[in-house]
Amino acid sequence: MSKSILCEVCEERPAIRKCRICGRRVCEKHLSEDGVCAVCTDLMCRVCKARLSVTSCILCGRPICRTCSVELEPGIRMCIHCASNISAKEQ
Repeated sequence: MSKSILCEVCEERPAIRKCRICGRRVCEKHLSEDGVCAVCTDLMCRVCKARLSVTSCILCGRPICRTCSVELEPGIRMCIHCASNISAKEQ
């Protein structure tokens, strides 16, 4: 008797593919067209939409990766959009 592997997101449907980023086995419902699972999609940087976020912008709250953010203090980051807006207002 063969037991199918369930989706690691919903744990209800059979897993059909692996996420190209994290390797989670997911069902069709929890996999985007570009092969990214729902969990990684939620954690994706909202600036570049290419890398996983490491934190949220201290001003706007959007999830951001290291590349798309400026570290203000250890553990405190601001997205490049907010940093750019602040720089423009100061000039």
